[in-house]
Amino acid sequence: MAEPLSKAKLSVFRKLHSKKNREIENRFIIEGWHLLEEAIKSGVHLNAVVYDGSRKLSDEDRVVLAKATQHSDKVYLASESQLKALGETKTNSGVIGIADRLHYDWGSVEASLRTKIEGCLVVLDAVSDPGNCGAIVRGCDWFGADAVLMGKGCPEKENGKLVRATMGGLFHLPILPIENLADTVGSLKSEGFQVVAGEIGASESLQSFHWPAKTVLVIGNEARGVSEQILELADHRIEIPSFGNGESLNAAMSCSVFLGHWRMLDSTTLG
Repeated sequence: MAEPLSKAKLSVFRKLHSKKNREIENRFIIEGWHLLEEAIKSGVHLNAVVYDGSRKLSDEDRVVLAKATQHSDKVYLASESQLKALGETKTNSGVIGIADRLHYDWGSVEASLRTKIEGCLVVLDAVSDPGNCGAIVRGCDWFGADAVLMGKGCPEKENGKLVRATMGGLFHLPILPIENLADTVGSLKSEGFQVVAGEIGASESLQSFHWPAKTVLVIGNEARGVSEQILELADHRIEIPSFGNGESLNAAMSCSVFLGHWRMLDSTTLG
């Protein structure tokens, strides 16, 4: 049974807006019906669900609420003002989930990658904007990348803006923070992966590029691009050709163009 959300409990949940408190409590906020549904489908453990009982729900949202009620430790009824205080968007959707943070073991992911004949791993080299990072995860989910590695300078994966921008992709593939990106990329090279770095002005064009069977795709910082340390490890540096007058693409758009080209090539052309 749902119980009213108290001021004390609201205060506890609001503290999860802070990265420090998310790490201390090992949980984070999921905002919106779609993300809540994707979390449930993926088996994410829900500590609590908070919703506005006065709102008229669509049939789809009622189904999600029924599942959330069944899977959550606690269910709370909240007022519109409480949900607005708890959420991070200007217009709240009427529901908030509190979930365990997502943990992946790099050793297990790496062991799985080692057995693959072909695949693509996306590495974010100090991509700093949470919206960009979240959109990249969304693209990786759409095109079927194997995992996303986030180096220093990237936001925490449970950052609210990042979580919302993934549109559920956060729950569908491993996303791992990496302390020493160069060492990890070097290790992947030793296991048969080729490193492909996106770079403006690179000598190779995406138009004529043949993707390696096992690819590490590196997306660099929005302003500085891929770091020199990672570029030194690159087997290929490729550029997306321009056909108009735009100055550049942002990191998320570039990543999706690269992944779309990678995925839509016939596997027999992979080099």
